[in-house]
Amino acid sequence: MKETAPDPRHHPVRENPRWLRFESRIQQYGAYLLFLIVISALAGLFSHGFLSDRTQETGDKQLLIHYERFGRLQSDMALAITVRAPKHEQLVITLGGDFMQQYEIRTLQPQPDQVSSRNGILRLEYFHAHPGEDFDLWLGLTPQLPGRATSQIGVEGVSSTGIWQFIYP
Repeated sequence: MKETAPDPRHHPVRENPRWLRFESRIQQYGAYLLFLIVISALAGLFSHGFLSDRTQETGDKQLLIHYERFGRLQSDMALAITVRAPKHEQLVITLGGDFMQQYEIRTLQPQPDQVSSRNGILRLEYFHAHPGEDFDLWLGLTPQLPGRATSQIGVEGVSSTGIWQFIYP
């Protein structure tokens, strides 16, 4: 009787049931993890969205800050500051804490009449604020360092508050 070569398409594959169960579990948990990451991103855990957008007000309600709690390194972020009904024409807004080391200011509206910096605090001075009317300041920022940053934002002579943000690498 003549021997024939085995057909390569019909070689049995030795499969270990333990490893098949392990692979199945990895696929199942991986699908759940991927779903959670997508939902978290859509909700704003990594940047713009419900979980990231925050508004903070000082105790005396003179200062309102709208910011993003989560951001990405080298991506644009917005910071809006509203001073409610300043009492004087001269208004000085201070940005301190980690702000000077953590962020690069790309846009600043309206432009201040004078800018100074001392001891890690940035001072933005406006000489022609309208007393009794809300004053709005908008900053376009770019984070320069990853990690947690705590900034102190205030109005000189009135009030200040601290905010924290987390910047993903």
